[in-house]
Amino acid sequence: MTRSGIAFASYPGETAVINAGALQDAVEFSGVTGGELRGVVVQGSAVQYGSAVKITASSSVTVASSTIRNNRTFGIVIDRSSRITIDGNRITGNADGIEERGAGNGVVISNNRIYGNVKAVDSGRGAEGINFYKSTGAITVVGNLLWDNGTHFEIYGASNLTITGNVTWNGQIMETGTDGRVCHNNRFVRNVGYRGSGFRGTRTNGMILRCASNMLVAQNTLDGFDQFGFDIVDGATGVPYGGSIAGLRVLNNIVVGGRAFSIDSALPTSVQIDYNLVNNVGSTAVYGNHLAYVAGKGQFDTLSSFVAATGYETHGVFGDPRFVNRSGRDYRLAGGSPAINRGLVVLADGYAGARPDLGRYERW
Repeated sequence: MTRSGIAFASYPGETAVINAGALQDAVEFSGVTGGELRGVVVQGSAVQYGSAVKITASSSVTVASSTIRNNRTFGIVIDRSSRITIDGNRITGNADGIEERGAGNGVVISNNRIYGNVKAVDSGRGAEGINFYKSTGAITVVGNLLWDNGTHFEIYGASNLTITGNVTWNGQIMETGTDGRVCHNNRFVRNVGYRGSGFRGTRTNGMILRCASNMLVAQNTLDGFDQFGFDIVDGATGVPYGGSIAGLRVLNNIVVGGRAFSIDSALPTSVQIDYNLVNNVGSTAVYGNHLAYVAGKGQFDTLSSFVAATGYETHGVFGDPRFVNRSGRDYRLAGGSPAINRGLVVLADGYAGARPDLGRYERW
């Protein structure tokens, strides 16, 4: 589609199916200001680096209520485009469910079900729910469910992302990295991630933060991850795919059911790790018998020893967060939770008591 304003949709009561086959890009919006793809199935692209849907150098395009499935490489690619809406789709069986490239200002990715994207793009890429590749514009990712992807969120040299209100399970929550570009001013707030039944028999982990300057990771609930809830390393020290993490703040989170922290290098003095509730009692996760690891200092099994060795978590809490129904994945706080009124004010979305509660949900 090279003309603006075209809507391509299934006839009411029917479902149009586009079999991509050998097409490089089965559906493409190119250079348009306005357009829509709604209520269709796009499937079966067999081309490496091809895509089911590609939006190139365009604005004000919507992809909604569609199924994007079983494509060799990309489900949806957003390339150098702005004010794009990807909403209410089912995206499965691809190498990368969604890849956002370039500017991306005003892109909203919302209310999608993104799962089972585990194919390889090539020897170094793939198995990702959403990949942000060197994007710079303000992008919002909200209300999505992601499961059974290798990594749910990949941030590669990308900045100005707001990832909020999503739920992930069975897969690694996030990995950040770069080839020299900064990953700056990203926000990962009020999300839930849990281990579930595990991912294809492999270890399931939380967040790898090695390119995260001025990033805020706050008010999240993480449950049951194997090696770490947070793996934090100063990428500026020369680690592969690493970048600056100066100004990283990890605050007001709940991390239970496994080892909360793996700190794999000395960190900049501007990094804050505090006001988090941690608890590994009864954990069956790999390394879950430890609370934290610090490079050069070893494993720590108590919060007090971790605080003494690092200076982090001076306001942290160790205890049972008293979820309403942990086994049922209801991570709201019950009365008497030690997470209530224990947080630092870092978000502007309000709180009920004297101070914010910890974790994803405020107890109103």
